[in-house]
Amino acid sequence: MTKFFSISLMLVFIFLSGGCAQGYYALNPNNIAFNASNNLEYINLNYRYDILEEKGNTKLAKKARKRNIKLVAVQITNNTDKVINIGDNVAFYIGNTMMYPMDAVSVKNNLKQSVAGYLFYMLLTPLNISFNGAEPVPVGLLIGPVITGSNMIVAGSANKNLYKELLQYDVLSRDIRPRETVFGLVGFRNMDYVPLTLKFIK
Repeated sequence: MTKFFSISLMLVFIFLSGGCAQGYYALNPNNIAFNASNNLEYINLNYRYDILEEKGNTKLAKKARKRNIKLVAVQITNNTDKVINIGDNVAFYIGNTMMYPMDAVSVKNNLKQSVAGYLFYMLLTPLNISFNGAEPVPVGLLIGPVITGSNMIVAGSANKNLYKELLQYDVLSRDIRPRETVFGLVGFRNMDYVPLTLKFIK
């Protein structure tokens, strides 16, 4: 009976460990192959959906799907002789419908991992394991705090790196000079896999 109880606790532990925090894998939109484009005479737009999943950020991708958010990698080239600015004189469109991108803070707040949520692993602290009727060993006193702390550190670091890259590749309200090419990460809510374009709004 004791052996069965110990094995059961180990199975519970393995199951709980499947929900560990995930580190952040940089998206690097300046170093990917874009698979869609909408090139007009005055602005070239290349983009790629599902960048989170493709780079291995499965937890972020799952949360993005759940909240109906798409993070899109973009490459924008200004072919005009004047400065363009997304939000000022240029906007994203789907057909004739203007799209309103999410700012970096909103994307981060919606996709970030819950650091405090990993305190749940402290429930492993009372875990004791015994083999062949030997005196139970209080392994939980080590396992609980270690798994909790390591997950919180990984999640916190991942959130920080996500936000850092969102800011680094933020193209909203950015001046794009004539003949300049920029790379960015843009978040949209409630959008399907549809053709994107950039159009002048004034």
